[in-house]
Amino acid sequence: MGDPVLNTPVSKADIRYFAGLGISVEHSDEQLEASFNVDALGKYQGDAQVALFPTSTRQVSDILAYCNQHRISVVTQGGNSGVAGGAIAHRGEVILCLRDMNKVRDLDAITGVLVAESGCVLEDLDNYAQTQGYTVPVDLGARKRCMIGGNVSTNAGGLRYLRYGSMHGSVLGLEVVLPNGRILDSLFTLKKDASGYDIKQLFIGAEGTLGVVTAVAISLAPMPGASQLAVLGLQDFSKIQRAYVLARQSLGEIISAFEFWERRCNELVVQYEGYDSPLSSSHEFYVLIETRGACLQHDMEKMDWFLERLQKEGLVENSGVARDKDDMDRTWLFRSQMAHAHSKSGHMHVYDFSLPSKYQYELLLAVKSHLETAGLYGTPGVPVSDVTIFGHIGDDNIHLQVIAKEFGGVVEEAMEPWVYEWVGSHGGSVAAEHGLGAHKGQFLKYSKSPVLIEAMKSIKRLFDPNDIMNPGKHVSRA
Repeated sequence: MGDPVLNTPVSKADIRYFAGLGISVEHSDEQLEASFNVDALGKYQGDAQVALFPTSTRQVSDILAYCNQHRISVVTQGGNSGVAGGAIAHRGEVILCLRDMNKVRDLDAITGVLVAESGCVLEDLDNYAQTQGYTVPVDLGARKRCMIGGNVSTNAGGLRYLRYGSMHGSVLGLEVVLPNGRILDSLFTLKKDASGYDIKQLFIGAEGTLGVVTAVAISLAPMPGASQLAVLGLQDFSKIQRAYVLARQSLGEIISAFEFWERRCNELVVQYEGYDSPLSSSHEFYVLIETRGACLQHDMEKMDWFLERLQKEGLVENSGVARDKDDMDRTWLFRSQMAHAHSKSGHMHVYDFSLPSKYQYELLLAVKSHLETAGLYGTPGVPVSDVTIFGHIGDDNIHLQVIAKEFGGVVEEAMEPWVYEWVGSHGGSVAAEHGLGAHKGQFLKYSKSPVLIEAMKSIKRLFDPNDIMNPGKHVSRA
């Protein structure tokens, strides 16, 4: 696509115009506070001086029309819980914060279709849905902070992808403001619609590069009548893979999550978060399995049968089952705080890949070997203290953490592009659920063909010819 169009600095006249729209405006002659200019891990530092807080789609439309006319670049931000830098202004762009667009417009109690504005916090939205007998199909560790518009814009996967699938399947319709200010109303609530191109799909995972998602129609899932969690302790990764096969066979339609992490991940959560381990004994690997069904007695029988099969094949060293809500909440809290615990232990270089499960442990070994050869890992005093993996076995999503003394530097030079080449050569994707953000677009070539990348760039040019929407990020870097 070439170099992005240079951003026009925001003038006092521009700020007066924005204030005249009746919206809140935050402005600093130097830089806004860190909540707008630093990502969740502290890796990406921004330089935004202006943040706008619209309360309606019409105000977003007026803002973008003005910015497009005056070549003022815009970065859309919600809860700023991302870890790929996609919502951070890095060239003085205006922050368009949607946190005040937080209304639930409708919930059809019969069909289970929810229409909500993009600034609704995920946990709040789920709590509301539960009062009506439903649950939001996406669930993330950042649920208290992230917003549904950002979930859509990054195509968030999360903890129960195995049961509920991706945002591409759950989102029925979107309301989007295009870069020129026009409002694209595809906020359909029908579950079946074969009337032409499915334009909304272009904005799911686009990270605010094609327009601003202002409202979402999403198909909710019924609240389960019964839930249970099993935690397993296992000796090696191949036994995790076999346990997954047996879980799919034995638990069938009620399995909703199959998570794993290794010993070091477990130790870090205990050390830095202060939580008790889900199992009293220590193991090389841990697996969390959740079921969601309609009848607890039926589901208990299936779980017991599954655990018996594991024991007969000698796959597990220890196991525990939680059926009390408080116990299950504590176990999920332990799992969801894993990334946070890693970030407390040092500067976390986090890599978010889709990779066939047969290669996931091989990736860990390859990274450790690569860093040891480079003299960066494996002995006291070197830059890297830990290399770990955890993830969602059910959807091939693996999180690789390299904990270092600092961001960037020799560690990043050693890892990139080497790790992306490795993942691409093993049939993986360079981004599973965190998005491309500010950095990973340049590595897209390792998992997408040149023709496909050029098609993406053509779509970007079509929707945003003046390159005002999140410039220099996502596919623009490819």
